[in-house]
Amino acid sequence: MSKNIIKKIPISNLSRKLINLQTGLGAVKLGPEVKKISLIYSKRNDNSGARYFKKENLPRITYNNPGLPIEISVFEEKGVKPTLTIEFGILLIIDF
Repeated sequence: MSKNIIKKIPISNLSRKLINLQTGLGAVKLGPEVKKISLIYSKRNDNSGARYFKKENLPRITYNNPGLPIEISVFEEKGVKPTLTIEFGILLIIDF
């Protein structure tokens, strides 16, 4: 008897990155009521949540919403409170 052997086709790094942008947290198509997203944080303070959001979630949001303006403000000095602002028809501010 012969066994059927199924070979897995290797996925390229580019394909893997594209799949990662299309799935996971932040891979959502936002409605037309969302006007702008702004992120403010400091490099020198303990703003790890904001840095993680910028690295992991923001690329997915940008990929899935290409026309959405996104502003990122990174400050060198300490004492800046990290803030994520999502502008709808009204303004919603989320503090980390």
